[in-house]
Amino acid sequence: MPERSSPQPPERSSWPVVLRTLAPYMHLGWTLVGSVVLGLLGGRWVDTWLNTTPWCFILGAVLGIAVGLY
Repeated sequence: MPERSSPQPPERSSWPVVLRTLAPYMHLGWTLVGSVVLGLLGGRWVDTWLNTTPWCFILGAVLGIAVGLY
């Protein structure tokens, strides 16, 4: 009868390995948030420059969302 070996405990990941694994997903979130914020700020700036109060702000938000999702 073959000897039974005890099951090996799973290896524990170190913190740098965990961060390296999660980095692409965290980057996606920051890319989406950053593009929307830049679109909003850019639209607000163009609105104050051209005195077209809500329109460029809305357009900047839509473009920021589109760029973030792309």
